[in-house]
Amino acid sequence: MKTSKRILVIAPHNDDETLGVGATMAKAVKEGHEVFVAVLTSIESDHPVMTPNKHVVRAETKKAMEILGVKMENVIFRDMPNVLVPEMPVHAVNKVVYEVIESVKPDVLYVPFLNDLHKDHRDIVYAAQVAARTTTDFGRKIKEIYMYETLSETHWNIDGVEGGFLPNVYNDVDGFIDKKLEAVAAYESQLKMPPNARSVDALRALAVFRGSIMAMKYAEAFMLVRFLS
Repeated sequence: MKTSKRILVIAPHNDDETLGVGATMAKAVKEGHEVFVAVLTSIESDHPVMTPNKHVVRAETKKAMEILGVKMENVIFRDMPNVLVPEMPVHAVNKVVYEVIESVKPDVLYVPFLNDLHKDHRDIVYAAQVAARTTTDFGRKIKEIYMYETLSETHWNIDGVEGGFLPNVYNDVDGFIDKKLEAVAAYESQLKMPPNARSVDALRALAVFRGSIMAMKYAEAFMLVRFLS
């Protein structure tokens, strides 16, 4: 019998978690693991450059999580300013991420790719690594850390200079990809039409491609950061 794990997915923005880890989350729920999702930014009414959509997109997140089977009490929202995280003091970003991870005390942690184009992603990954250091009891408890890919961010960096997303962990998600795509479609305000990278067609194609590398029908791929046994 498999031991149940506490799994935390860190999402800088609403839908990052579903784009990168959606099928894996649905599979983990089906296997009896406890899945948590933390969405760390929002767009408030006083945002200097973006139109407020906090309540709309959070409703979409809740709908997507319901489709994936994630309990509503396991969905965490924080209010760092969308696209402005790099303008926050480093200690303030670190504090938000630290408190979320400490409150969940996960066994498994998923974070975005370190070199994503979006600077919010980069700063939040850095903060997660600070929080996950094994110098604390809850940091030591995190046995596995993975970086996920987010179509529309991960592959738009200058990968020849910074380093591209080179996965070394593949999760067979045959039987769960349709749930992921249904959850992605719940993000009506964020969804795009093909050939845009943030489209259902592109996400299915990526799952087929990642799966084909390992002779799987569909897969989600990750980069391993830590594995403690």
